[in-house]
Parts: sequence; structure tokens; C-alpha cells
Amino acid sequence: MDQTAKRSSLILYFFIMLFSQCAIAQQTFSYGSFGKLSMYAPKGKPNALVLFVSGDGGWQFGVINMAKFLAAQGALVAGIDAKHFATSMARSKKDCYYPAADFEQLSMALQKKYQFESYQKPILVGYSYGATLIYGLIAQAPAGTFRGGIALGFCPDINMAKPLCKGSGLSSHILKPGKSYYLDRSQKLAAPFWVLNGVKDQTCPFNATADFLKGIENVQLVSLPKVGHGFSIADNWLPQFRMAFQKLQVAGQPSQNAGVLKTDMPIEILEPKGSTKELMFMISGDGGWTSFDRELASAFATKGIKVIGLDAQKYFWNAKTPEQTTKEVSEILTYFQEREPNITFSIMGYSFGACVIPFIANRLPEKLRKATNGLVLLSPDDQADFEIHVADMLSLGDRSEPYDVVAELKKVSLHKLCIFGFGEDSEIAAKFRNTGAPVEILPGGHHFDNDYEAIVAKVISSIAIK
Repeated sequence: MDQTAKRSSLILYFFIMLFSQCAIAQQTFSYGSFGKLSMYAPKGKPNALVLFVSGDGGWQFGVINMAKFLAAQGALVAGIDAKHFATSMARSKKDCYYPAADFEQLSMALQKKYQFESYQKPILVGYSYGATLIYGLIAQAPAGTFRGGIALGFCPDINMAKPLCKGSGLSSHILKPGKSYYLDRSQKLAAPFWVLNGVKDQTCPFNATADFLKGIENVQLVSLPKVGHGFSIADNWLPQFRMAFQKLQVAGQPSQNAGVLKTDMPIEILEPKGSTKELMFMISGDGGWTSFDRELASAFATKGIKVIGLDAQKYFWNAKTPEQTTKEVSEILTYFQEREPNITFSIMGYSFGACVIPFIANRLPEKLRKATNGLVLLSPDDQADFEIHVADMLSLGDRSEPYDVVAELKKVSLHKLCIFGFGEDSEIAAKFRNTGAPVEILPGGHHFDNDYEAIVAKVISSIAIK
């Protein structure tokens, strides 16, 4: 072995020794269909959450050291036994599997348990079977659900009795009926996807994997010349693994498109083409600023309306009060009003966001209230809270929510509009009919069949946005 190789091995040896000591001793946590999770935490506050799916042999051997390495980088790592999770999925009576929802709920539960200061989109990591599964998760989930993924030893076939659901863009076809499926190429993935595959891999031949991934947007393929399917010698893959993880840690960080606007609120600003005199402040659902919210905001922007989108999942991760929220929203609206005195505002919320906006509207400073065209509630509930709870995502209905949305909406003197999907709970919609707000029913369910143009047209005509 030459001196360079010796030096590289020595560095990696001390590096591995370091992370084995930095990670807190393994803990366990049981959660739903995941069963017993193996948890690895850094000594300080976590800077990321990693959901790590093992190969089909279960949580053992090499993936354990990989998880410890990530914990040494500052991440909280949940080791998921793929064997157990696959068995749990197989019990489902539905026609297809949608594990993206399970992983998002797990992420929220863990971040509540470990007291993350604000919600962070999880990073997915998978080996072999797990690598294929996380490709499916990213392809089927709405944009903004996951920060990204790292797949080790990836090929697109997976053993399962039923297919993964299409969701936001996944397709697959049968290899062996009732036994295995081939996950098809997606034109674009909604989150960065790093694939680390060995050139010597006989299980997932490198050239076949490269052909499959070629041209897919948001994918980075890293070749590992001395690696097979087992990832046995850390010298041959650990530097690339670390690099991919570091890239994902900074992926999806808040953009600085607010210019000189100083705010701690997790907002995204969508500018229309040309000048505008109308601004819409939009609050997302409890799933955060995902593809539904972003596409809807983009549809308004094409009509010449500037949109400021607030990620409710991040902002309301810890409890707020109506007064605190109104103060921070007002600061943003005032910033734009001072620079464009003739600008007018609309406030819109979707689902969780729809439930909180009546409380904001009734507490706006007079100058902002006079400049506000109206209020739009998309799929509101009759009760609200100013904090995200895991029970909300699971629709358990066993938690008291202290704010009466219907009563608060009755107090709103601005123009107001409620919109529900035809497939939503008609009893909830009926409660809003005596609030002074017109109640409109559009085709579809909670996402209105993703017909953004229909929503935009109804909103513009109903509250007279100029």
C-alpha cells in the first residue's frame, strides 16, 4: 500500500473511531407500523433528522455504523428495520401502499419527542431494499415533504405484494404478480436524490442503474469504483457518503428572496411578471409548504398577484397565540405597504391555515385592515389550534382545540369566502353557511383535484381582487 493510501486509511480509521464515540448510546423507540426503531443521537442539539431504511435483511451489520456516522455529523438518526416495515405494509387492505405518509408522521413524532426547536424536513437514507423504497417515497410524496435522499446500492425493483401508490408522480409495473414491482423512471424528483452505487455491484449492476437514472432531474449518481453491493470497506465509500449528506443538509434552506425584509417567519415569496398592486398572504396546511400550496400560489402569481406563502408546519411547530401571529404577519404586510402605499391585500389559508386566518383578520391594525380586500378559507375545520400536533396529521380527533373558527369568522367584517371540495365533510361545510361568508363547493376532495385555475377564478371573482 502506498503512503497516500495508508494516510487515507489512517484518517478514516480515526474518523470512524471519533464518530463511534460522539454518538449517544443507542436508544429504541416504538412507533406504529415501523415497530422498534434504533435511535442514534448526537451529543448536542440535532441539526437534521435522518430516517434510515435498512436492506431486506433488517437493521444489522453495516447500516448500524452508517447511522452512527451520521449521528456524529450532528443528525438524529432513526434506524428502520425494512423487514419489519415490509411485513407491516403487507397487512394493509388498500389497493396500493402510500408509505410517504407514514414517514412524514414518523418524522413529526420524533421531532416532537426530541424537542426540535422548529420542524425540519427529514432526510431519507436507504440501503439496497431501503434505497429502492426511498426512491418511491420521494417520487410519490408532494414536493416539500422530504429534504432529499441518499440511496446506497440502488436498483429499481422491489419485493412487495402490491404496488406503491402513484401519489404525486410515481408509476410502476409488475415483475412477478403478488411478489415484486419495478418502479418506473420519473422525469423529475421533488427532492434531491443522491445515488451511491458500486461499479463492482453484481446485485444492482452499475451500468443498468446509470441508464435508469440518466436524465432524471434532481438526481446525482456517484460511482464507487472499488465497491460491490456490500459497502464493506469504508475507505471506498465513506468520503462520498459524507459529501452527499453535507449537500442535503443545506438543500431546501430558506431562500433569501425576501430582499431586505427581515423576518424569522418561514416564508416564500412568489413574484408575478410585471408590476402589481395586489398581495396575497397565504398560510399552508399542516403538511407545510408542499407542491399543492406552491402550485396554487404560482397560479395566483400568473394573474399578476404577489404571493407570500407561510409554511404552517414550520411556523406553528411550537405553540403561538393569535396575537403573536398577527403581530408577525402585520410586520410583513406593513413592510410592503410602506414601500407601495397603494397596494391591497388578501389573506388566504388552506386547511390548518384556513382555521387560523379569521383570528389574524380580527386583530389586524386598522391601516392594514382598510387595505385588505378579503379573506379566503380553503377547506377549514370548525376548530383550530395555533400549534402543529401529530394527532392532527393522524386525524385522531382526541385532542381539544381551544379556538372556535366558526364563531371567530362571524366577527370578521371583511369580505370573506369559504371553499370546500365536493368530497369533503358536508357537515363541516354546513357550519360555515351562517357565518356571513358564501360557501362554494368545487369538484374534488381536500386538494380540489389539483384544479388550481378553478380556485383562482373563484377567489378573484368572489372577493374582487383587482
